[in-house]
Parts: sequence; C-alpha cells; structure tokens
Amino acid sequence: MRVFLFKIITGLAVVTAISLPSYADSALTPESVHIQRCSACHYVVGKSAGPEFPNIAGQYESYLMKALKLFKENKRESEAMELIASLHREQELVILANYYSKQKPAETPALATPDQTQRSRGEEIFTAERVYGISCADCHGQDAKGYVRKSPRSRNVRAIPSLAGQQPGYLKSVLQKYSEIGGSGIHPGMCAMRKAGKTLSQSDVNALVEYLSSK
Repeated sequence: MRVFLFKIITGLAVVTAISLPSYADSALTPESVHIQRCSACHYVVGKSAGPEFPNIAGQYESYLMKALKLFKENKRESEAMELIASLHREQELVILANYYSKQKPAETPALATPDQTQRSRGEEIFTAERVYGISCADCHGQDAKGYVRKSPRSRNVRAIPSLAGQQPGYLKSVLQKYSEIGGSGIHPGMCAMRKAGKTLSQSDVNALVEYLSSK
C-alpha cells in the first residue's frame, strides 16, 4: 500500500505541474487533469483498477460528493483519497462527483462465480434484522442498489450507496472498518450502520461480500 501510495504521489507531482483548467467548467473530459488524478484507482470511466478499489461509475452523485467532502475533511479514512481530495477545491469535487455519476456502470458483477453456499448465507444476513428491527436490505434495498431521497422538511439529502456488484476487496475492507474486526473508530456512517457493523463476525463479512459482489 505504501509503495502504491508513493506511485500516486509521484504521478501527481507530474500532473499538477500541468496548467489546470478552470474548475468552473463542468465539461470534464478523460484528458482533464482532475480525471487523471482519479484514474490510477478508478480509471477514467470509474471502473475499479483492482479488487481493493470501488467501482464508482454510475454511483449516486450526492453520495460521491458526500464521500469526497469527508475525505477532504479527514473524516473518512483512506490515505490515498485524503491526499487526492486535498488537492481539489470544493467546486472541483462537485464536478468530479457529477462526472463519475454519469459514467456507465459495469454490466457484469465484480464476482462472476461466487461460492453458492456463501452467497446464500450472505443473502440471509443481508435480509435479516440486525439492529432497531431493521436489516441491511431496509436501507440498501432488496436489490442492494441503494437510493437518494431529499427530505421534504429540510434541504438534507439522504444518499445510500449502491453495493450491488461492487468489488469484493473494497467491500470487505469497508465492512471490517464498521465491524469489531478492524474498526478504526473514525469510519463515518449512520448510527444504524455503525451498530449493525458491530454484530458482524469475519465469516459474516465474507458471506456478505460473496453475495453483494455477485449481484
């Protein structure tokens, strides 16, 4: 990870030497310096460069924006993403979130040939009540594709990310951060998510990953 991070930093040193386009211009292209900064892990089309990086193509714009702001404020843990976000102004992050939300999602799940026993167990865990009488599916949807909803009484937007077909390494890492297994204590999320995560064992996490990555 340290070697990979060094490569990103080295690459950024070259990229940032290029004259930056106006961040007010929302018409990003794959050649944009902003997209090039993201492409090491997500490629220019938002597809993961490896199982430890999430697919972000077609993810909800408001969720992407929220995640980027948390990285910029050092409230969500990722050395690489904290660095990348710190190099951008907020308006640039808005443009990036919009760009990747409009990219075409992967047509096939990240895990094409799951272990069917593990997958079935993962589906049971996903749909079973965990805390407060609710299940993972109650927030992320039976199809695990999440949703975005704006409160009619406020400007708050609730963005629940899509997990269906997501990269297995990334899902495992995130679930472990929420759980007692490898939780750092600084991973953001709704109270229900943090509490639900603490009910998961390593075998539960493995089964959930098998199910979600193959949807």
